[in-house]
Amino acid sequence: MMASMGAVSQGTPVVTIVHDCQVVDIPEALLEDHDLTVDYILTPTRVITTGCERPKPTGITWSKVSCAMMGRIPVLRSLRSREKQAGRDVTLQDERPPLEARSQHAAPPGAVRRPGDPAPPEASSPRGEDVPSDTVYVGNLPRDTRVSELKRALRERGAAPLRLTWQGPQHRAFLHFQDPAAAQQALSCLQGLHLGANTLKVALARQQRASDLAGGHAREPHPDH
Repeated sequence: MMASMGAVSQGTPVVTIVHDCQVVDIPEALLEDHDLTVDYILTPTRVITTGCERPKPTGITWSKVSCAMMGRIPVLRSLRSREKQAGRDVTLQDERPPLEARSQHAAPPGAVRRPGDPAPPEASSPRGEDVPSDTVYVGNLPRDTRVSELKRALRERGAAPLRLTWQGPQHRAFLHFQDPAAAQQALSCLQGLHLGANTLKVALARQQRASDLAGGHAREPHPDH
């Protein structure tokens, strides 16, 4: 984090204090790119100059950061936002891409379309005209839960909706995000969320169909199971 903020560089000396029995040789194969090596080791009996020439980390390896870590370390959210604006890849360890790419399969023998053959029918979506969801459904809320408790739990997981629709009597809420990608990211971060003794049900909400949107109907989204 300090390297990401520009507070340290490759030339900044790193010193650690340990007991003599903690100084051991470890195989190079155990080190990873995010591991920080030290320049000096102080023990109760000696000062060791390591002379290590291995490069130090130059920033945060976001692919090794989980949503839970983001919730526990608030400064990570600020650094991630800044690096995202700078165009860097900040995809977290347990995030999935917002839209899964469909695999392309080679056509089997005899399946190649010849000139004059009718074009194959276009694949239809199982959800028909449903539009991508930018809303996350949160269900199974404890009976006496307050909206402030849910908001606090969302903040701890790094989820920040633009708007929250509270339906406490129905033990549910809807989180509205800027776009489907933000909703998908929040969905990944909120998996396994607990309030009290309840494990919350979290899913993308099914939006209005395109025909409803065109007709001006305003219905509350439903959970998309």
